[in-house]
Amino acid sequence: MNTPKEKLELFNDLTSKGYEAAKSFGEINIRLMERMINRQLDTFNIVMDSGLRNIKMITEAKGPNDLFRGQMDLIREVSEKLLIESRESLKITSEVRDEYRTWFEQSVQNITTKMSQSRPIA
Repeated sequence: MNTPKEKLELFNDLTSKGYEAAKSFGEINIRLMERMINRQLDTFNIVMDSGLRNIKMITEAKGPNDLFRGQMDLIREVSEKLLIESRESLKITSEVRDEYRTWFEQSVQNITTKMSQSRPIA
């Protein structure tokens, strides 16, 4: 790789590979954001639903003990749902971590391969 033409071809190839890598990185980020926004909306729905149920419970309770029991049941139910949502979010982040790792390893491999091809043979 001594000629300017070969160097220019290498530069063009690396630029093209860099663009493809940046594009795939952006796609990973977009998929992550879509999935996390859906999780946040699900969590928001759980919280809003529990708030509405609590208001209904307050207005329909026959006494403080009835209200207290109802609220404790509601807290238990909401806690279980939020725990499930948290686990789903952790699962998503674990999957995306693996996608990032694969993306990084492929990017490094592409650069290493191209750079090793560009070295002059002694």
